[in-house]
Amino acid sequence: MKSLHMVCGGSWGGGPAIVLAITKALIERGDEVWVVTASKEQTRRFQEAGATVFELGRWIYQIHPQDLLTFVQLFLLCRRERFDLVTTHTSKGGFLGRLAARLAGARHIVHHAHGFAFRETQGHWTRRFYVLLERIAARACSVIISVSEDHRRDAICERVAAAEKIVTILNGIDVGSFGCTSMQEARKKLGLEAADPLIAVASRLAPKKGLEDMIQAFPQIHEFHPHARLVLLGEGPSQIELERQAQSTGLGDRIHFLGFRRNVPELLAAFDVIAQPSISEGLSLAILEAMAAGKPVVACDIPGNREIITSGVNGILAPPSDPPALAMAFRSLLDNSAYARKLGDTAQADCRKRFSQDRMLRQTLSLYDALLVGHPIPVSEQADSRQGGAAQALIPQS
Repeated sequence: MKSLHMVCGGSWGGGPAIVLAITKALIERGDEVWVVTASKEQTRRFQEAGATVFELGRWIYQIHPQDLLTFVQLFLLCRRERFDLVTTHTSKGGFLGRLAARLAGARHIVHHAHGFAFRETQGHWTRRFYVLLERIAARACSVIISVSEDHRRDAICERVAAAEKIVTILNGIDVGSFGCTSMQEARKKLGLEAADPLIAVASRLAPKKGLEDMIQAFPQIHEFHPHARLVLLGEGPSQIELERQAQSTGLGDRIHFLGFRRNVPELLAAFDVIAQPSISEGLSLAILEAMAAGKPVVACDIPGNREIITSGVNGILAPPSDPPALAMAFRSLLDNSAYARKLGDTAQADCRKRFSQDRMLRQTLSLYDALLVGHPIPVSEQADSRQGGAAQALIPQS
């Protein structure tokens, strides 16, 4: 099979990481894989995996006149190479990519919905506009894979596409790559004190990630745990503003911006607690990685996170955009190390059971293969939210 995967988006994050895992699995079984990238980091990683890379260059997140050039580039690429399968990712990349591939004559197009843009907008008419765009793009593809059952239900409710055209395949990670480094060794790599309580956020430094809420909550944590430190792993457009906010708290020397790191599985061992304060997520890889590392997680109580975390069992959910509630959650874990360890151990076992990369890859590749041979696309089953469960596409798992 010759396939094209349009990653788009300018930074490295959860979406590109999922595509990289799929790319490696396809190449391993002998497929020819092309990937459209939009940053040097994406290009480097996919080239190292053995994919043929088509780099778009600078990617602009907002709607922009340059999008017309991107559309033409994608159309010409699909028309020239005649791929058996085209997959798209991100909201804008998914819109441009699906229309370009369909116009170029691609027969099998799959959109991976890591999140829907209409869920992230506030105004009524803005939301309706993004819903309309999703409906138009959905007509150009064969199937939509949602990473969250809640997102799938929302898309069906908004009539983005028929229920049988949207399936849920939960994200998965390589759980075996976590928990192999000692806390002392990981802290040494970061240059941080061995005895200080450390709270980490691994995230793109961007709006809607809730990082300003985390920084605002930190002084309330520090009041009761004066040796605590907050560490932010990542980079992004909000970094300067967040650094200014950190200095304004008077605790700038205890809030560390350590930049983008490629060895996150090793570094997570350094921390006592992991924060995920984002107010908008599909199915957060940052949470799954923290769970795989056996770390207690405090995350915002938003739909995607509820499919991962049962509060008080394998993590803690706090109200979104509520710094005092975040601070209280972290204090409860730093005050009670036995409770924190219990949550971390439960989270690790749950991650290995429900969110393995092998399961995700089996389901995804089975869907691709079923689509190419004309088999019916499986339909997702309901999630059991009472148990913190999550839906999975009804695709053979062995």
